Amino acid sequence: MKCILGGFLLTCVLCWTEAIIGEMDERWKSSSTSVNGKCILDRDESKYTGKVSVTVSGRICAPWNSIQGSRYSAFKNCYHNYCRNPDDWTQPWCVVKKRNRYVREYCNIPQEAIKPVKRPPTPEPIKQDTELTCGERRLDRQTKIIGGLRSTVESQPWMAAIFKGDGFICGGTLITPCWVLTAAHCFPTGKRTQINRYSVVLGKNAINETDPVKEQKFTVSRLVIHEDFDYSTENYTHDIALLKIEDCNGQCAVKTKTVRTACLPPFQQMLPVGFYCEIAGYGRYQKGTFKFSRYLKQTEVKLISQKVCQRTYYNKDEVNENMLCANGRDWKTDACQGDSGGPLVCEVNNIMFLFGIISWGKECAEKNQPGVYTQVSNYNQWISQHTGLPRYTAGSRYPQKD
Repeated sequence: MKCILGGFLLTCVLCWTEAIIGEMDERWKSSSTSVNGKCILDRDESKYTGKVSVTVSGRICAPWNSIQGSRYSAFKNCYHNYCRNPDDWTQPWCVVKKRNRYVREYCNIPQEAIKPVKRPPTPEPIKQDTELTCGERRLDRQTKIIGGLRSTVESQPWMAAIFKGDGFICGGTLITPCWVLTAAHCFPTGKRTQINRYSVVLGKNAINETDPVKEQKFTVSRLVIHEDFDYSTENYTHDIALLKIEDCNGQCAVKTKTVRTACLPPFQQMLPVGFYCEIAGYGRYQKGTFKFSRYLKQTEVKLISQKVCQRTYYNKDEVNENMLCANGRDWKTDACQGDSGGPLVCEVNNIMFLFGIISWGKECAEKNQPGVYTQVSNYNQWISQHTGLPRYTAGSRYPQKD
């Protein structure tokens, strides 16, 4: 008897539900045509404007004007629940209620009834540096890094300014459109670094000025610090880190006159002792002051033999095979606090190669105390491993011996 009664009640409920759904469907249809103004979903006749309102999972679509949220506010005049395709998905869709929340689902519409989506013309590809166009620049010095020249960013277009909040902390070098190379010691909290607090600006002439024409600003989506860098000691071995950058649209750096990539030399490539290279940064520009330079500055430094650097100026515990030393002319120019992470670039056949990262030194522009730099060419494989870009680390633009 209970089974019979239960079956009777279930049949009644189903009949009542179908009647209500049918009544609501008629109400949506009549309401949709009775309101002033046409539903925005029905204005584009090049898209599907049929009356299917069931998804591929068999669920009934919700009325468009019943869906809460600002993204659906434009549909307030749409009283029906027919499938539509307002944002050019693969096929028409609607919103259904699933587990107490609204979700999108594709509709159960025969393929022949779906009108093809008119795609906008493909935009021109974004201009980016490749491994075959790196290291090029327009040399345009105007007149410090201590004792150096004020420089325009066109002379150092790979120069990156790294900020924590609104405060400048370090320099860096753009080596691929999406990656900046810098010093590990710029991030004293190591793996606990909150990368959402950091940003990178390329094409910057002055720290406290913004030029929207020349500059490109990015957030940091990934930070890779060399796993063997030791924050607990004064030893700067493996003082190298990578920042992956992206703008608000998820894009990387665009090639311009003020934003370019520096080339990487081949693995373990060395330059002769006495070779002059360039360093650049926004750091301290005067002895006895803690003020950073307002403008980007650059100078030339001369490479010193590693053995001479170890025996004459430092010792083997301080300077090792992963570092190189350089001093300015007559010891009057040098990198200083605030220049950390910035580039030491060397010109070979009119192409600029990143040989060093500004790392440390005991004093700034003091005789017999050269600056010490991370030797980048020892880390090609490490950079390739973390960026997944082996062609950039192959040093293909470096002149090969016959």
